[in-house]
Amino acid sequence: MAISSIDASGIVVRGPQARGPSKGDRAPRARGRRRWAFLAVGLAVLAGGAAGVWSLRNGGRRGGDPAPAAIAAAAPPAPDCQPAEARVAEVEAKLAAATKTIDELRARDRALAAQAAAATADRDKLAGVVGAQGEVSQRGDEITLELVDKVLFRVGEAELTPRGAEVLAQVGAALNDVPDKQIWVQGHTDDTPMRGSRGAPPRFASNWELASARALTVVHYLQDHAKVDPRRLAAVAFGQYRPAARQKAKNRRIEIVLYPTHQLAR
Repeated sequence: MAISSIDASGIVVRGPQARGPSKGDRAPRARGRRRWAFLAVGLAVLAGGAAGVWSLRNGGRRGGDPAPAAIAAAAPPAPDCQPAEARVAEVEAKLAAATKTIDELRARDRALAAQAAAATADRDKLAGVVGAQGEVSQRGDEITLELVDKVLFRVGEAELTPRGAEVLAQVGAALNDVPDKQIWVQGHTDDTPMRGSRGAPPRFASNWELASARALTVVHYLQDHAKVDPRRLAAVAFGQYRPAARQKAKNRRIEIVLYPTHQLAR
């Protein structure tokens, strides 16, 4: 571009016309631009190679995914199932044991119910035999025949009356139909002291002896005449010390008690 100036005479003076750079000036500039271009291309290649190497080292992850070690460190630990499995096994074992216990209790209840039913049948059979000569009661699978003493014995004596022998024969036959029971013959008296007749000394020193003699008389009759197995029999004397009522006549009695064999074997 031309530059104008005013000299001292007031005349505008134009300077030489401005021109662009010469060919010699343009050559260095072109070479500088090419160097910058080559440098940029080289930097891009280096950057790409570095990115590839980083990607290979990190398992080909893209988009800045975290490393597996970082993922494992950040993830919550897996729950340990072994304690829970042990508790389940323990509960199952307790449940099995409880079920077994319940089954055993039910089986025992069924067995007891069957024994009670059998004892009830035996009681009814013996009650039909005893009739008005006494009473028959039941407690569980234990049966008691209570015979009035005046049916079996005369006052103060231990020998059976004819009527007493007939009653015991019928009772003995019924007892043979109940072979799974032990038979205890128990003698009871009232508290009346022993007295002799016509000034003679009493035959029995006390009610203990009278109760024992009567129990043994019944046991011998059941063994010798009714043919009851003697291994099932026992004679027991209580004398006056287990009264059943306030009436003395009620306390003078013979009790034939039937116990289950397994109960006495314990």
